[in-house]
Amino acid sequence: MLLNSLRTRRGGLETGARFIMQGFYSLIGLGLGIGLGFSAWQIATHSSLRYFAALLWPVFIIWQVIPITLASFQENADLSFLLRFPLDFTSYAIFYLLFGLLDISTIVGGIALLGVLVGATVAQPRFFIGLLLVLTLFAVFNILLTRMIFAWINRWLVQRKTREVLGVIFLFFVLALQLVNPALHSHYAHQAEFREFTTMQDVRLAVQVQDYLPPGLTANALSSADSAHALAAAEDILLLLLFTAAAGVLLSIRLRAEYRGESLGQAPARIAKSAPRRHTFDGSGPVAAVIEKEVHYLLRSGVMLYQFLAPLVIVFVFSTGSGGITNHGLGRQFALPIGIAYSFLGLTRFLYNNLGAEGAGIQLYFLFPTPFRKVLLAKNLVHIAIFIVEALAVSTLVVLRSGLPSPQILVLTLCWLCFAVPMQLAVGNLLSLTMPYRLNMVRMGREQGAAGNGLLSLLVEVMVFLVGAAVYFILRAFGHTGLAAPVFLIMAAGSVLLWLRVLADSARILQSRQEALISTLYKTA
Repeated sequence: MLLNSLRTRRGGLETGARFIMQGFYSLIGLGLGIGLGFSAWQIATHSSLRYFAALLWPVFIIWQVIPITLASFQENADLSFLLRFPLDFTSYAIFYLLFGLLDISTIVGGIALLGVLVGATVAQPRFFIGLLLVLTLFAVFNILLTRMIFAWINRWLVQRKTREVLGVIFLFFVLALQLVNPALHSHYAHQAEFREFTTMQDVRLAVQVQDYLPPGLTANALSSADSAHALAAAEDILLLLLFTAAAGVLLSIRLRAEYRGESLGQAPARIAKSAPRRHTFDGSGPVAAVIEKEVHYLLRSGVMLYQFLAPLVIVFVFSTGSGGITNHGLGRQFALPIGIAYSFLGLTRFLYNNLGAEGAGIQLYFLFPTPFRKVLLAKNLVHIAIFIVEALAVSTLVVLRSGLPSPQILVLTLCWLCFAVPMQLAVGNLLSLTMPYRLNMVRMGREQGAAGNGLLSLLVEVMVFLVGAAVYFILRAFGHTGLAAPVFLIMAAGSVLLWLRVLADSARILQSRQEALISTLYKTA
């Protein structure tokens, strides 16, 4: 299968992109494992195994955060196609868990726990058996919890009402975290002693609470076993087993519902009514029709809406009001262009694979008399509208959190956008025609065949930003900052011509890749 996939240039690029991405994350896991190994060796040398919780909490957080953070960049297998075959529920659940072992979070977390095991064993060989058993149970808990979270998120995101409620809860949770900042960074000097007292109280409370959570239970079990407190160690292991069993039961409920035939398409179908159809847009012609179709696709996809909102939340969290890093020096000066450049990430999956959601409908484009350039133009207009909304929201957050940018930076940012937006539209159209992949609008995670497209799209976004930064800083070094805006406008003219050329040649590219597009997008699994 590997040799067969290398027959085409796209297959070679896809394989190379996978090796690069997996190698990158493996290096991250290796560095984390080495660091935790040295820390575990230091802790075990002094026989203070209770402090292992300080090592296990980062592993736990990384294990659970990585899948959500990299949901758009990692490849997840959709095993629902197995339900067409006479497969019993136990086999289906085992397949689901085995595929979870290939997740990036499991690889990184497993390497980290292996580093802890090796480091502690080198310091105290007598800890090996106990460490191996307890860390294995901790790893099983993390695997079940990660798969359970993804299974329920995938189910919730396809229900419109639940999707909206979860989005509001998530945003309010992130906003609530920011309320901690005034309590910890108050500018009133007379409250210093009170803040120190309350901080110590919070630390003591956090230590007490974490003793009853999986990382704390794992560390306490090791510490109790080392102190010959067999009963206390058994209680901690029993509680950890209960956490693991709870994650397994919740995962089983979700998998059994899928096994019994529940579809993840949308919530139960509504009864057809004879009410007149509502049009999202007034107007006629293929451009308006495609725009209406794209808007309907987006409004019914919780995954896409989540990806559009994610950059806003990240910008809000990392932009600060008073006393933050963006309030000083270059951070505050370039907060606006950096925030707007980051907002492109929310459009990556949709912009660089704008045919992925068509599925079997890709065949209709070969039958319609409508020029394909109008179809791509309509899709690009939707992309531009979404980006304008995203950029306005990011700009508002940056201004509120970091202050107004200088007029020069504002003008340069607008001129750079005149270059960046058409350039990304042109490259996005080319990648959509030459390296498409089937886009799943209801499941989080990148689909099969998306590694090459994802790597190239990320490189394009980085290069567009670096070109703008290079032009500005080179002219600034020679004292000609005022020439940056005209240079950006000249580059913008070139990117607009490139975008129009791609639109004009899109029909020819579509016809030449007819068989490849149909075979790639018209897949049943």
